[in-house]
Amino acid sequence: MCGIAGLVSVRPDRVDADAVARVAAMRDLLHHRGPDDRGFWRDPVAADAVAVQGGCVFGFARLSIVDLQGGHQPMGNEDGAVQIVFNGEIYNHLELRSQLQTAGHVFATRSDTEVLIHGWEEWGTSLLQRCNGMFDLALWDGHRRQLFLARDRFGKKPLFVGVCDRGDTLVFGTELSAVRAHPAVDDAIDPHGLLSLLVLDYVAAPRSMLRHVHAVEPGAFWLWSANGGKPILTQGLWHPPRPADPDLAPTDPRAAQAELQRLIIAATERRLMAEVPLGIFLSGGIDSSLVAWAAAQVRSAADIDTFAIGFDDPSFDESAHARAVARHLGTRHHERVLSADKSLALVPEILARLDQPLADPSIVPTWFLCGFARERVTVALGGDGGDEWFLGYPSFAGHRFGRVCDAIGVSLLHRPLQMVVDRLPVSHQNWSLDYQTKRFVTGLGQPPALRHFAWIGGWPIDRAVGLLSDGAREALRGGDGDAALARPDLALQVEQTWQAWRLPARDDFDALAGLYARYYLADGVLQKVDRASMAHSLEARAPLLDPDVVAFARALPTGQKLRGRTAKWALRQLAADKLPADIVRRPKKGFGVPLGAWLRGPLHGWMRDVLAPHRVAQSGLLDTAAVARLIEEHAAGRADHRKVLWALLTFEAWRQRPRPGL
Repeated sequence: MCGIAGLVSVRPDRVDADAVARVAAMRDLLHHRGPDDRGFWRDPVAADAVAVQGGCVFGFARLSIVDLQGGHQPMGNEDGAVQIVFNGEIYNHLELRSQLQTAGHVFATRSDTEVLIHGWEEWGTSLLQRCNGMFDLALWDGHRRQLFLARDRFGKKPLFVGVCDRGDTLVFGTELSAVRAHPAVDDAIDPHGLLSLLVLDYVAAPRSMLRHVHAVEPGAFWLWSANGGKPILTQGLWHPPRPADPDLAPTDPRAAQAELQRLIIAATERRLMAEVPLGIFLSGGIDSSLVAWAAAQVRSAADIDTFAIGFDDPSFDESAHARAVARHLGTRHHERVLSADKSLALVPEILARLDQPLADPSIVPTWFLCGFARERVTVALGGDGGDEWFLGYPSFAGHRFGRVCDAIGVSLLHRPLQMVVDRLPVSHQNWSLDYQTKRFVTGLGQPPALRHFAWIGGWPIDRAVGLLSDGAREALRGGDGDAALARPDLALQVEQTWQAWRLPARDDFDALAGLYARYYLADGVLQKVDRASMAHSLEARAPLLDPDVVAFARALPTGQKLRGRTAKWALRQLAADKLPADIVRRPKKGFGVPLGAWLRGPLHGWMRDVLAPHRVAQSGLLDTAAVARLIEEHAAGRADHRKVLWALLTFEAWRQRPRPGL
């Protein structure tokens, strides 16, 4: 895995000799993503031609995984006119290489990066639809004077683009910190991004936390053309929502199970491709356990390293289940306990290193797990994707109950119901009954799509808006202004995505899986895993997000995924004779931390310092009295505000840091 950075412009002052130092500084901020090699390329276009032809500069930091000696980037074609910086892996690059060689292309390396260069020459933008992998990339075509930016279909790898000089200049990078480091980028905070963080626990692409910086959406591309000095910017989805293909899943249950097994083994085998040590994250849940089982069908289990962590608090600890799976499979298992003291020490470190606020507290154990695994391996496989595409979250079953509540009019009573459940005693237990009840009732007052984000995210949108200052609320109503920055507001964006998935979906659950994959998975879970793993120069891979596995999951009837209240039915049936029975039967349990108790206890002083009124007032975006009220209510035990307080902490810890690189 790697980090990319660069810019393109028709302004000569943006691509002059000083551009080398600016982009080098951007690249160096990504050193943790690529400690093994660094590269740089500057378009040789004459200075007096930039205003017409445009010019480009690339920077690159490499983590070597495949073709350790021959994968230096930026990489070019034979005449050097086409240049690329690429972060990720293309798992089917050997098949694509064979097709391109048949078409007459000659290769100089074994790298998947070179496959992308020749693929662009042969197929253009349709190259991406042929790729099975995870990536963000930037490709400069000197013949066409075009910059092509793209991100993988599920959003495993991030990509940010700063729109500068009214579109005359684009500044891009794998992390927001690299883009912010360029002086051309306006550092103004986007109130829409802050609202997204409060409502969803993350900033939903295409927004970032900065008004003038976009996050490229999963499965999207940008094409910038110099156009004789008047740039044209085109954006689109190369992987839009599309209908499921029911023919992919045999109607006979045994045949369907056999096909699912074949696909998971094949997907895992593809992700075992590496020239460096490799292991598997093992949580004790069914998804990661099946990935470990599949790996043991390809390699000797005794040669497979598995990694798990435990907790002091038994309501959060799953290490015994992970240990049981490792013992059952015969893997070389490694385990470490994340103590409360260690967790608390990690919190400020993690928040100080995030390039953009991310309010999922499970980043703490994920960060610790990645650091632990990196002591022995450079690549780790995990079970991400199973909960979304095989309907594993409790909220999928809640969707059925929510529809019943709508039908009989209970949803109309959500306000008095909310007043009742808010009086329930506050529990610190992981996924406690009072917590689930409060979240469910909160969601009843929302439209169908936003309802799910109220169940699994932060605060309902109306309450989150109430935390903003008058100026921030006015900015939300004012829109983006500049046409180059135009994006819908959060509620409209979510509704548009929901409708885009409902049109081709076989039913509401297929559409919900797509909605969860687009937001909660892509902008939340995968970004958490990416930042935690790459902070330790560790590459994380997700076999259950192989396109073939996802297509098969969508082809299965809903009853084969959610049967009554039993989630991930197909995966449980597959695992029945492969894993210990208690692992197969266990309900989902999140990778959580006792955040509520921390914010009342050992983190309380730190929270009050970060969210002190004089600090919060500096941004002009938050209502200081409303924030102070949340702190007091949580500290007194009158309410459980852990999620929204954590979102505010991640935002303020990020905002109060100096701008990187300047």
